[in-house]
This record gives sequence, C-alpha cells and structure tokens, in this order.
Amino acid sequence: MASIPFLFQPWFSSCINNFSPKKHKFLHHHHCCVASSSSSSSSSSSSSSSSGNLGCKNKRSSSFSHRSNSQVPLLELPGASLFDQYMEDKGRVIKSIFPEKSTSRQLNEELWRVNLSPIQVLFLTCHPVIDISARCISNGEDYPHEIPRHVTKLLEVNIKRWELEGLHSDYMPCDLNLNGKGTLYLENQGTHSFVKKQLHINLALVFPPLLAWVPQHVLHNILQSIIRNYVEDINKGFAVRLLADYNSFKRSITKKYNNAV
Repeated sequence: MASIPFLFQPWFSSCINNFSPKKHKFLHHHHCCVASSSSSSSSSSSSSSSSGNLGCKNKRSSSFSHRSNSQVPLLELPGASLFDQYMEDKGRVIKSIFPEKSTSRQLNEELWRVNLSPIQVLFLTCHPVIDISARCISNGEDYPHEIPRHVTKLLEVNIKRWELEGLHSDYMPCDLNLNGKGTLYLENQGTHSFVKKQLHINLALVFPPLLAWVPQHVLHNILQSIIRNYVEDINKGFAVRLLADYNSFKRSITKKYNNAV
C-alpha cells in the first residue's frame, strides 16, 4: 500500500502558486497516472455524506492509478530454491515488502493490519492504516489468468479496508475509494529463476470543502506525490528488502538443517 517521509510543511502555503500540473512518465512495464476533475451540484450526494464532514456541494476530485510488473533474478539453482516455503510465512513477507517505518500485525489467518508511515501535508497530519488479506495458492488453482499455470505457488494480497487515523472529520475526504492487489511468485525458466511481482492500485477521492482555498492542481499534485512515494517504496521493498530477507531466511533454514545432521 513509504519509508520516505512526506513532509509538506507550512511554508507550502506561501509558495502554493509555484506548483503546476505535471505529467507522469511512462516506464518499461509500468503505468501510473493521475487525473483530477471538478464539478458542481445543487445538493450533496449520498457518498459525500458518508464521511461525516460538511458535505460536498462543489465537488473537486482526483484519482491515481498504478500498474506494474517486475521481476528480479534469483541467483540459485531452481531445484535448490526455498522461495515457495518462504512465501508460506505471509506475515514475514508483508513486513519485508512494506516500508521500514511501517508496522504490521496479524488479525487472523489471512488478514493483516499495516500502519503506514505518517503523512504531513499543509497543516494536517494523519496515520494511514490498511487491512490487507494474504493467501497462498498453488498448482494453478484459482490463479489469475495472467499467471503461468506451471508456477508452483503464488502469494496473493488485496487491500480490504483503509483508515486515516488522527485526521479530523472535517478534513476527511468526502468520498475515497481505494483498491489494491498484488501477486508474488517464483517462476523457473530453464536454469534461471525469477521472483516476479504484479501490483495494481486505483484510488479516487473527493476533497473536503474546507480545502476549497487550495488550488485544484495543488491538491492534485499533493495526492500524486504521496501515493507515488508509497508505491515506489513498496517496489523498493520487493526489489531490495524482500530478497535480503529471503536470503536471511534461507541461511536460517540451512543452519538448522546442518545442525540437525
């Protein structure tokens, strides 16, 4: 769902007009885009009133979409890999992927609560919390259509719930929809092995009326920066922290085996 602090300090309001809309860059195997819009209506909608703030007669909204597919070579013989066994420890995998300043705890067999690093923007501070489900499936059963059926095991995660702890109700988004899912698996290709990850995130929100004094493009760029930094840190977790933790896991298993012999 980053360890890099997102600090938009009060000086921001004094130079607010320096922000201008920016276009996303499209990278190899990566798609990320943000859109914003504004509209007016004579009465607030039912989705607007759900947040409990002052209502949204003049709706200003923004959205963010990210889709990426990545792979990292695993420098070990396919027959000697313990990666499938590693993925069974779902809590460990989640902890390694999410930013270092985040904390996670298990709620039940397939659900974890992750406290992300805090957001400080303008004069507001909040602590994002997400509940994610994680399950391992194997032997091609219930695999997403894009996953090869010869993959022996797959870890699938989904965002089930979100919360912005510490944010006053008047500044809660009038409406916020967050959908996120990811997959992690090992694929053997001849004598080579690759750890592969797919990540899809979609977010749409309606800004609260009390932020009407902030220009639309500034709110748009703030959202873009915050979510993009979270996503980049998750991708770093996959490419760096997860593989480092897997190597630690493998050394531990090997040490236990050697001690038992």
